[in-house]
Amino acid sequence: MLRGKSLGSAAIQRRRFLTLAAASAAGTVVIACGGSTGSSASPSTPSSAVATAPAVKPTTQPTSQAAIPPQAAPKLDLTSPVAAATVTASKYKEAPTLASLVAASKLPPVEKRLPDNPRVLTPLEEAGEFGGTWHHSYTGLADNLGVGKLLEEFLIEWDAPDPNTIRIIANFAEKWEQSADGTTFTFHLRKGLKWSDGQEVTTDDAKFMVDDVLLNKDLVPAPPFVLRQKVGSKYEIAKVSYPDAYTIQVNYPAPYPLLPIQMAVGGGGLLNGPAFLAPSHYLKQFHAKYTDQTKLDALAKSKGYATWTDLWGKAGNMEGPIAFWFINPDLPVVNPWKVEVAPPSDPMVFVRNPYYWQVDTAGNQLPYIDQINNALYQNAEVLKLWIAGGKIDCQIRGLDAGTYTFLKENEKKGDYRTLSWRAASTDTVFFSLNAPDAVLAKLFDTKEFRQALNLAVNRDELLQIVWNGLGVARQYGPVKGSPEYDEEMTKVWAQYDPKTANDLLDKLSLKKGSDGVRLRPDGKPLEIVVEHMSTPGSPDVDGLSLLKKYWAAIGVKIDLHYEQRALLNQRQHNAEIQACYAFPWARCSVIKADPAIWLGTADDHSWAPAYGHWYSGSPYKQVQPPPDHPIRQIWKLWDQTQVEPDESKRNALFQQLIDVHKAQPFAVGTVGEKVVPVVAKNNFRNIKTGFIQDNTTRDLGLINPQQFFFKTSG
Repeated sequence: MLRGKSLGSAAIQRRRFLTLAAASAAGTVVIACGGSTGSSASPSTPSSAVATAPAVKPTTQPTSQAAIPPQAAPKLDLTSPVAAATVTASKYKEAPTLASLVAASKLPPVEKRLPDNPRVLTPLEEAGEFGGTWHHSYTGLADNLGVGKLLEEFLIEWDAPDPNTIRIIANFAEKWEQSADGTTFTFHLRKGLKWSDGQEVTTDDAKFMVDDVLLNKDLVPAPPFVLRQKVGSKYEIAKVSYPDAYTIQVNYPAPYPLLPIQMAVGGGGLLNGPAFLAPSHYLKQFHAKYTDQTKLDALAKSKGYATWTDLWGKAGNMEGPIAFWFINPDLPVVNPWKVEVAPPSDPMVFVRNPYYWQVDTAGNQLPYIDQINNALYQNAEVLKLWIAGGKIDCQIRGLDAGTYTFLKENEKKGDYRTLSWRAASTDTVFFSLNAPDAVLAKLFDTKEFRQALNLAVNRDELLQIVWNGLGVARQYGPVKGSPEYDEEMTKVWAQYDPKTANDLLDKLSLKKGSDGVRLRPDGKPLEIVVEHMSTPGSPDVDGLSLLKKYWAAIGVKIDLHYEQRALLNQRQHNAEIQACYAFPWARCSVIKADPAIWLGTADDHSWAPAYGHWYSGSPYKQVQPPPDHPIRQIWKLWDQTQVEPDESKRNALFQQLIDVHKAQPFAVGTVGEKVVPVVAKNNFRNIKTGFIQDNTTRDLGLINPQQFFFKTSG
């Protein structure tokens, strides 16, 4: 066990173990490196100034694994009303950089930039100070979703006042209402909201986005979940109306009780922006309904694209050079920061949005921090050196339990503290039921084969050798604290039993050759390519090497193949992958908010990509599953779950869906609920330890980065 060791010694011992393990492997295999009624914010009544903050002191965390208390997912509360925060200051205040622009008559006063009823955000620790540049890092264009979580804004969002509670709250919308039968949702926008260029946000922006973009098959082949609902065996389109300039009403053909929590995950608009809305005053000039298509096609060709629709993106992804904020600094947004220097420039720079519509309880217009510089790094070793050298102010992306010891040992040198969050995920190898090799695809679709692969894995050894014990040896599935948590699911086919694994493969008539490698039904060696994105020397690569050893011991040869994320994504879309270890079985805190992995519709978790495309109507490669395939039972149960208004019946239906997975399972989960380190400089405040880390709850976005700040006083 490597508890308490330095990263260097831990890595060396881990390598030595893997080398010895490789030497003892069989044969000649070589080891390769649910919904609720919304609440509205109350009008502000300024009265008093902010209290004096405590002195700056670094926060310490224990270095040993045993000293880190187990963390469960937070309690999900979708029924208790959320009391609106109020402003206690006599008037609104703004960043000095903006005040100087107001003084020079280059910007309206803060009162005219804010909506009539701004959202009031309660700081996690204390009211902050304006100013500073947040030094952050990312891995490039394909990492846009990770960086986007720092600044995204949705109509409804998660609210986590402490690590033990999570709920949903009205955000960009002032409030929302839903009918008793769950078929009609009414969203009330905050009057006076403005895009980052000062233009007011109204339902004209919604009409444009819904009618001309989201329901335009040339731009979006399959409308998003906020407009398209599965009813029985068919998808139906919701009816959207606009009673006035600030109200959006959506009528669905069937009850949609899970809509609010699904909206809190995002989608249904431009990337990282609120559903239904887009800056029509800007984007109409790039739409063929409002501008001559010949001119737009010429513009697209000048940028290296085929037609005007490519300016918006491919297959409705909204990642084109016009529609994507990440690469278009001119696009008006509603986020706390907007891109000023876009990639491939290094660093990519975000600057504050002067028209941002949130304030803290002291009346300070957010965000506190002026600017975010996102430096480009190529591998985990570079990021670790940057952190140890004090070059990173706050970071969660790219860090995992394997870096924890190193981070702890370099805290003083880098002037930071290491906070411990907990991952709502399990490391998983996905074997594609739609692999291009038909023989392998049939094997992968045989549950006894998957069960054998599961039983061959020594999860306890993986946990200790690779992850220093900072997690749980388990099968994929909901994490502790999740409303869907199922302890049986964590254990199913997760015991280490190579004898039974061998017996299962023998019964499938997969005989071993002279070299110890089993033969496929067509007589070829049973060899599987596992694609991954892990860089050499990383714990993930070490874990893959152990998995290769385990499976070699039962006669299954594994070839590890590194792939860049963009190319891997493309291959997943095309169902060209045999097996993949890229992203964990994640989104396991509030699963009904984002069940795509469980349904096989999440391409980056490719256990049934072509089947998933067929079910979801995706424009990518589709294959219809056989009538008796268990994935159809999963889909049937999910279709029923989505429209079931009774919560207890809805939960029972979803439990049946989990039971289908328990009987299979469809992938090989190994180690989950790992400690996730979060690095924060000692003067970087309004960030705490103990929260859940999940894509569903938006990683750092869960605790509102707009209220992070640098503490210089006290």
